Amino acid sequence: MNYNNPGEQIDEMKLLFEGDKAYRMAVVNNVTGDRPYIRFYGETAASQKPYKYLASYTPVAGDKVLLARVAKTYVILGKVV
Repeated sequence: MNYNNPGEQIDEMKLLFEGDKAYRMAVVNNVTGDRPYIRFYGETAASQKPYKYLASYTPVAGDKVLLARVAKTYVILGKVV
């Protein structure tokens, strides 16, 4: 990417490395109905809310998944193999 000044590059790097991450890894803890509940890497407890996922992925307990930050939540992009 081209930057107009060094400050622009620093601002972009801060977005990637500070606060909420753009992408996170997790494990599908369980699936209730068609909604997966996950446990993020580095955390000991599973989430208390179900997460949405792309139509091309079918959640299965035990799957390692990649999530992308969208608005104020995460969406499961798919299984990591």
